[in-house]
Parts: sequence; structure tokens; C-alpha cells
Amino acid sequence: MQQFHDMLQHILDHGSRQLNARTGEEVLFVPGYTLRFDMADGFPAITTKQLFFKMAKGELFGFFRGFTSAAQFREIGCTVWNDNANKTKAWLANPYRQGEDDLGRFGYLQWTDWRDWREATTPAQRDEMLAQGYEVRAHDAERGVWILRRSINQLETSLHAVMTNPSDRGIILSGWNPAEIDQGALRSCHVSYMLQVDVATGTLHLTLWQRSFDAPLAYNVAIGAMYLEIMARLAGLKAGTFTHFISDAHIYAKHIPGVKEMLAREHFPQPTLDLGNIPTLTSAAEIPGIFATLDPNQVKLVNYQHHPKIAFEMTP
Repeated sequence: MQQFHDMLQHILDHGSRQLNARTGEEVLFVPGYTLRFDMADGFPAITTKQLFFKMAKGELFGFFRGFTSAAQFREIGCTVWNDNANKTKAWLANPYRQGEDDLGRFGYLQWTDWRDWREATTPAQRDEMLAQGYEVRAHDAERGVWILRRSINQLETSLHAVMTNPSDRGIILSGWNPAEIDQGALRSCHVSYMLQVDVATGTLHLTLWQRSFDAPLAYNVAIGAMYLEIMARLAGLKAGTFTHFISDAHIYAKHIPGVKEMLAREHFPQPTLDLGNIPTLTSAAEIPGIFATLDPNQVKLVNYQHHPKIAFEMTP
């Protein structure tokens, strides 16, 4: 994880100071930074402070299950959405908010429920769409137009492509839906995940584009690596490289003393990830519903040695 320390030092040395409009707090930020991890070297968990792995794991599995409430995340050990749901001023004033703990149509719901809207202008078009799983949501008889909608589970379509069309260059999961950004507590920070299969070696690679990274937390590195490991296990492949593209890598001014403390510490060896009884699927026919059945309690860090925690308060 020395490259992670190098990123933090780069932000300290070269970051531009600015006031963040959403949080009202000062940050140091750099535009455009890339990390690259080989999963053969171990799981990329930060060791110069404690990684709150249970929290990261709970968040990822909440995304797998399509959670829309901070209460649901809390039930599986993840409290990071409490403040976003209940303290963010803009969301508290948002007319789409449905009360305490509600997260609305926030970016990560797009993973399991991307709403695909279509118009049909003839009965034949309408019937064809109905056969494809769309539902009629409205009918303008005067104009002769039907409005239809279906839900796309991008996790399932991504895994299906890995298993059935592994040379595809478009196996992309996106959390960025411009039509619904105003309907959720937070825009997706990790915007897109692209999976690539090296068919010759049976290896699965991941590139993650993250628009905004609260860098000292090291949180999204763990989520991306875990996503890769789980997708590889389900598809019967070996986890390869995880390339992390970061558009806005930043350190809050209030976190600078803690970052300097981290940088003064030595790294411990990388742990490994035990996926327990998460299955390897034998057929794409087994994919529907699989992500909702995965048990976060099966996933564990093995031989994780770390320095004492450093309190980096998250900013809603």
C-alpha cells in the first residue's frame, strides 16, 4: 500500500486548497490520480490505520441488495449512511425524501434498479416491449402513445456478460443516472465499474472510476477490491488487477494531522480475503437473484494486522 501513501503525500504537497460547496469545509484536492493493485499481492486494505472492514463490507452488500434506507444498512453493520440520510441539509429539504433514514433514488440503487423508460407509438411496439419485461405506466390515447418501464439489474447483466460473452468491451455498471440525481441523498461517488476478462488466463480485471474520493479513509479501495473478488468467484475466474481512476482525490483540512500520522507509520503485510461459501456458478441461469442471497458474514479478512485507528470524521 505504499502507492496509497504516495497519493496522500502527493495531495499534501501539491493539492489546491478550496472550499467545498456541498460540505462548506476546506479541502486539499488534486485532479486525476490512478492507483493499481494486483490481487495476487494480497487484499489492498490499509494497515497504517484500522480499516473499518465490517462497514465497507456492509455497504457493498447493501448495494447488492438494493437498499434504500440507512436503517437497512445498519442492520448489516454499516452506519456510514446515517448522516447522509438524516443530516445533509440539501437532502432534508428535498421533496423526494420520504422521512427518517430514507436515501431515495441515490446513486447505488442504480446497481439493481436502473429504470429504463420507453415510448411505444403502436400496439405492436407496446406488445413487443411487454414481452421483453416492460410494464405500461401511462397511456395517452389522444396521441396514441404508451409509456413503459422496466428495471435493469446491472449487477446481474454484468455477471451474465462475464460468463457468456467474456470478450465484451462494454461490461460496465454505472451509478450515474442524470435523470434521478435530484431524487437521492447522495450522488454516486464511485461512478462506474468495468470488468474485463482475460480469456486465455481465466482472469477477471476491474477498472473503477470514482469521481470523488475522501482519500484518507481508504474505504473505496476495499469496496472495489471486494467487488472484483466476489465477481471473480461467482464467475469461476481468478481475480487479477484492480485499477482505480480517481477524478477528485482530496483530504479535508481537518484530517491533515491524522494523515501525517499515517504517513509516519510503517506498513504491515497485506491480508487476504476469505469469501467463505460464496458460490461459483455453473451456469448463467443461476444468476437471477444471486446477489440478494450472498451473506456478508461469510466474507472475512485473514491475517489483517494494522496500526491503531485514526479518527477521520466523515463529512455528510
